[in-house]
Amino acid sequence: MAITAVAFDFGGVLAAPPMTGLDAYATGLGLPASAFRPFFRGNPMVAALETGALSGRDFFKYVCTEAEARYGVHVDIKVLAAAAAQGEALNASMIDLVTEVRERCGTALLTNNVREASWRATFPFELFDVVVDSSEVGVRKPDPVIYEVLLERLGRPPHEVAFIDDFAENLPPAAALGFATIAFINEQQCRRDLARLGVVAVPVQ
Repeated sequence: MAITAVAFDFGGVLAAPPMTGLDAYATGLGLPASAFRPFFRGNPMVAALETGALSGRDFFKYVCTEAEARYGVHVDIKVLAAAAAQGEALNASMIDLVTEVRERCGTALLTNNVREASWRATFPFELFDVVVDSSEVGVRKPDPVIYEVLLERLGRPPHEVAFIDDFAENLPPAAALGFATIAFINEQQCRRDLARLGVVAVPVQ
């Protein structure tokens, strides 16, 4: 059956790669570029943050304390938060692609995110029929429950939904439910994959 809705991830798909600012701050402190990544990926504290169980301030205080103990350098909480927020900058070409997708089918935003994040103030929510935010629903990708919430809100069976994410671990649970999944690399590749699904026009070679 045809794809009738496409769900997009936020960070790394519709917005900038989420670790870019953090990697730059780590480098500026004389640390390995990846120094902050273990605090923001696969960490129980970030899971608590993204499901609304922990405030942003408490999370960043935790990262500062743990990073200072681990690396022996002072980590400024305001600079750290600003570095993390660089991942909120929208990818204009992907927003254009969402607009194009809307001409043929429904659209959704499926994001692991933070309750206090500032991106919501300027985000084009009007381009999305459904928004599922981990900090609102209390569960995050890759927990299968969040994909079930998405399906319920879309009112569609999984085989009619395509899901796009840049984190590989978020795709198998969706595929297991019957979604068509796209591993995001860049806008051009994403467009080609959506064209194969009949969601947008085939790109001109």
